[in-house]
Amino acid sequence: MFDFITNDSFDIEKTKQYNLSIQVSLDGFSFLVVHTSEKRVVAYKNTHLKISSENLLARRLKEWLETEGLLKKPFKIVRVFIFTENFTLVPVDYSGDKPIENLTSQLFHQDSNNKLIVNKIDILNAQLIFPLPTDVMEVLQIHFNNNIDIIHPVTSLLRCPIESKKRNSAVLLTTKKYFYLIVIRNSKLILANSFQAEHLNDLVYNVLNTFQQLEIARSETDLYVSGSKNVNNEIEDLLKPYFENISNLKNEELIANPEIFNQSLLLLPLTNSITE
Repeated sequence: MFDFITNDSFDIEKTKQYNLSIQVSLDGFSFLVVHTSEKRVVAYKNTHLKISSENLLARRLKEWLETEGLLKKPFKIVRVFIFTENFTLVPVDYSGDKPIENLTSQLFHQDSNNKLIVNKIDILNAQLIFPLPTDVMEVLQIHFNNNIDIIHPVTSLLRCPIESKKRNSAVLLTTKKYFYLIVIRNSKLILANSFQAEHLNDLVYNVLNTFQQLEIARSETDLYVSGSKNVNNEIEDLLKPYFENISNLKNEELIANPEIFNQSLLLLPLTNSITE
């Protein structure tokens, strides 16, 4: 008997056929195991933790990885989604051959304890750059023998085109202390940012204020919420008076077998993970 949730097709001896997706944040850790050919999630686990600061993240992550026997198995692809409030988008044409550190020196504090991670977003011809504590990077590299792809959650959202019948679309992804907001107008990215929100009322205020500042009509916007289902429902109830069209962001691998999920697992688009 496994201490994580599986469906009937899961085979622990065939992990080389699966993709592994890990989510790392101060709220805790989780993993999804995806059968690449069947495009189905075959196993998952969510571990809620309250980590007070990034200084403790590496130690708690190391402890978690060492206690999860499944994560010691070999996988086809390992992707690690790092939830961090700080990130920036830089056009590829602008960055050119310039060192990333030079481009971001005014945005991120110069810190030898951080490593800058670069995610390419081909659909935008841009790069998303974010700082990752060096000790967290070392924990991941040692555990997975450097065979990992480190991704920011906003990268995942931006790499997946959002179909909308409205003129505008927006995506909202929350954590316990902040949330990400992406706004698209006429198929062009207008905003990708994070906002502090320790209470859902802060989230509502910041979302409404952002739309007002951008002069984007909420009535002409499809708003999608990406995150844990129980939090999504609460957010939808709070925002329904202000948005005519609000729903959960769907992705095909979660639709394929939604029966194995509980209400508290944080879900991200994993389309790239299941098509390779």
